[in-house]
Amino acid sequence: FFGQVVLVCRASLALFHAMADIEDISMTATCDVNSGSDVEVVPDGCSPSDSTSDEMFPTLLGKVGATKHKGCGGCGNAGRKESALQPVTTSAFELFKVGIGPSSSHTVGPLVACRNFMRDLVFEGFLDKVAQIKVELCGSLALTGIGHYTNKAVILGLHGISPAEVDTASVEPFLEKVANVGKLEIGFGGGEPTDVKGFREIDFDEMRDIIFSAEELPLHPNGMICLALDTEGQELKQVTYYSIGGGFIMTEAQMLDATPHATQVDVPFPFSSMSELVRVCRRENLSISAVMRRNEEARRSPQEVDAGLRKIWQVMEECVNRGLAKEKAGMALPGPLGITRRAPDLYEHALSEDQEQVLTGLMDEMRWLDCYALAVMEENACMGRVVTAPTNGASGIVPATLTYYMRHLRHKQREQRRQDPSTFLLAAAAVGILAKERACISGAAGGCQAEVGTATAMAAAGLCAVLGGRPEQVEEAAEIALEHSLGMTCDPVLGLVQVPCIERNAMGAAKALNAVSLVMKSPVTRRRSMLGYDDVLRVMKSTGDDMPAKYRETAQGGLAADYEAALERQPDRWKEVQEMMGASRIQFGPRRKATVLVKYEEVSHLDVPRPPRDLGKC
Repeated sequence: FFGQVVLVCRASLALFHAMADIEDISMTATCDVNSGSDVEVVPDGCSPSDSTSDEMFPTLLGKVGATKHKGCGGCGNAGRKESALQPVTTSAFELFKVGIGPSSSHTVGPLVACRNFMRDLVFEGFLDKVAQIKVELCGSLALTGIGHYTNKAVILGLHGISPAEVDTASVEPFLEKVANVGKLEIGFGGGEPTDVKGFREIDFDEMRDIIFSAEELPLHPNGMICLALDTEGQELKQVTYYSIGGGFIMTEAQMLDATPHATQVDVPFPFSSMSELVRVCRRENLSISAVMRRNEEARRSPQEVDAGLRKIWQVMEECVNRGLAKEKAGMALPGPLGITRRAPDLYEHALSEDQEQVLTGLMDEMRWLDCYALAVMEENACMGRVVTAPTNGASGIVPATLTYYMRHLRHKQREQRRQDPSTFLLAAAAVGILAKERACISGAAGGCQAEVGTATAMAAAGLCAVLGGRPEQVEEAAEIALEHSLGMTCDPVLGLVQVPCIERNAMGAAKALNAVSLVMKSPVTRRRSMLGYDDVLRVMKSTGDDMPAKYRETAQGGLAADYEAALERQPDRWKEVQEMMGASRIQFGPRRKATVLVKYEEVSHLDVPRPPRDLGKC
């Protein structure tokens, strides 16, 4: 029996080394997958207005009926017919954003929305009249808002700071000062698209001015309403925003605008699907990364493109290094789960094994991916500085895989074949942009398949590209990675981006490596893919549409529900956890609009009919 185990381990190790033998791969890899196919399957259009009532299900405090949307309502495909699909318009530098954890849709998005609201108030001349700001968080933003630090992000956004500007070390002292003083300096410090700036201090009480409403708004599970009032309680401005995933936001007006938008920039190689992108590459004899670079250079100079990509990689690598720091070993993550950091200890153990040349087969390679993915996600859980890739909840997969290539594979390649991080990032961006515009990247709209699944596909595409994969192989690697992530639910325990999110990123990185291994051996196995990346995107979107709301980032089903059921058997602990997670702040039932104060003389002339026996009680 032991001999059989040794043989299996040796066979597995040989298989992995065959994949990692960069020289042989680079020279022999050929792929005719889909090369004869000109068929482009276009995803179904999604309508933000289509919704049905989901079943009643248990929540942290009782029951609530949630809306199950037929479409994410926020993708570039919203309201469009198949024949009217436009070329993708998202830039790689919009997909990869420097910001703070733990969530792109629940932290970065609300921060940006509140900042934009303040910008508009300043630009429209309302700032000096503002006496009070109210922000209502709805649906998933309310149900998991405390665990995702949405309330903290709202305050930072109203203060006018951008996600990239946040000094993570100063966040808690600033929030503590606001709470103690009861004052908040609101405003906008200037910048694109306007240099108008201004600030004003107002009374602010988070418990009063940030409202958590479990009921979803009609167009997306992540809705929020920003309201500015004057000294008389009269409305100055109100805007409804939707955080559609990956830190992207849209106003209600933008969501309802179903007309196709013209391409923002005339790019040399427009494409609307992966199959079209691969055809462009074949026609122009360019790689996917080269096509993406040429399109980016239509938006900014080549020097700016290079500098931007270097910055993205720099922030990713810095996040990995911070998460691996020895002094952080065993430190507790925020919240009541009692989770502690594991990445530093795992990394030290991996280094010691590496020095002793301990042979552990496939685990010899998996350990590095585990360390790097956990390092990023543990930083993310602590509101650390991360790169959205394509979301914060999945921000560990791309950096882990790229770090693995840069530190463990790149030096094995011949010097002329070695790639820099930009090749990886641009190929990954193509995959992520298509997911955003043709399906969705929001866990609240499509489950974790939309976040971790997309990130896994991005990492597979990037790794395949830097290992010399042709465009067809890059597509197939992304397709395999996403195909085997379909149906993944988003059920964060207590609404925290910790369980299962942290380990799920490590699993995603390993899956990406496995997908690339399968593809790069395709000249040997002659595997012909039955599906294209466009097909799997369409399936992912329809699967998300059919997924019950309790499995879409509401912390009301799956692992989250099971954990709460166990806690309920410990009444004292259950009460303590509810208090820590702000459960009492979540309002269930029909939403109520914020009350506008009026004077008696303003309404005394109104002839209000009263029903019989009504004594006019107010």
